[in-house]
Amino acid sequence: MSNNHPPDEVFIAKTLMGLEDVLRDELLKLGARDIILMTRAVRFKGDLGFLYKANICLGSAIRILRPIKFVEVHKSEDLLVAAQKVPWEKWFHPDKTFAVFASGTHPQFSHTGYAALVLKDGIVDRFRSRTGKRPSVEREFPQVRIELHLSKKHCTISIDSSGDSLHRRGYRQEMTLAPMSEVLANGLIRLTGYRGDRPFYDPMCGSGTLAIEASIIADRLPPGIYRKSFGFMHWLDYDKELHSIIEAASLKRIQESSQKIFASDFDNEALRVSKLNATSALVEDKVKWSLEDFTKTIPPAERGILVLNPPYGRRLDINVEETYTAIGEHLRAAYKGWTAWVVVPSAKASKALQMKSKQQIPFQNGDLDCMWQEFDIYQE
Repeated sequence: MSNNHPPDEVFIAKTLMGLEDVLRDELLKLGARDIILMTRAVRFKGDLGFLYKANICLGSAIRILRPIKFVEVHKSEDLLVAAQKVPWEKWFHPDKTFAVFASGTHPQFSHTGYAALVLKDGIVDRFRSRTGKRPSVEREFPQVRIELHLSKKHCTISIDSSGDSLHRRGYRQEMTLAPMSEVLANGLIRLTGYRGDRPFYDPMCGSGTLAIEASIIADRLPPGIYRKSFGFMHWLDYDKELHSIIEAASLKRIQESSQKIFASDFDNEALRVSKLNATSALVEDKVKWSLEDFTKTIPPAERGILVLNPPYGRRLDINVEETYTAIGEHLRAAYKGWTAWVVVPSAKASKALQMKSKQQIPFQNGDLDCMWQEFDIYQE
């Protein structure tokens, strides 16, 4: 298969709310074609090699789907029949484990679990009739992940090229309480416009995710390079040679930025975890770590970009208003000339900062609605 590659196909990269534009820009730079923005997703065209490249190089995608069948569904049997007609035996071997995940809504299916079950039955029927074997279902860690998206009339059946969610980069050895997802951290940093071009500081670094993702962006490291496996490696049309070529080319894109990244926390344990994760991500020399309380920090450079993901939320017992009042006071007093981006979990927290934001971008951290707010801290 190595020499004549099939033509371009349509793929769908899924992301988090608020990061669609960031993902579109990343895809554009990678060379995707016919890009269309969707809700929490971006549609694009490329060939199989590009699909591998997208999995290795995208920082703000959660998973990349390869749609293989659009079905018009009037009754649940339509989905079963359509699933039986898909040549599944050409996509993956019955020795592989698989699972079906459904999302969206359709009048014929009272809940997504039922729709997923219908599709799973159709797949198993097809394998049994064509090969005499049936693949096993494995919900936790399936080798082949199949997604069913329900909408009013149509349903889309896709196979997932990523397998495990792409936010599981593979460098996190340990975590502190309530860490931010790697994809969210990457996307939020991209929204600030940071590209390794100026000093970067995270003074409440927790498990180090923001500082590590900033290093990945600054040095143009392919975020998928830490992973041992992707979903596409279990497909029958997997081209190992092509995958190796693409991986090697992605590593050639690395360019070290000369700007330092700074990170600190008042908790020794958080710093230990951060350093461990940074070592695992191969960026330990890139980040200068220090132990300090934010309200006593001194800017590590004359100007730069400061990102703050303060402790907040249900699992952490802190007074949000007091925390954000103290943050606002210290930013105004010590960080003149800097641009600060702060995760703000509520209107109360926003008010407590007592600063006028330049822009606010809504996003979700887990199930919490937050704002990513930008502040220019002026010389008085």
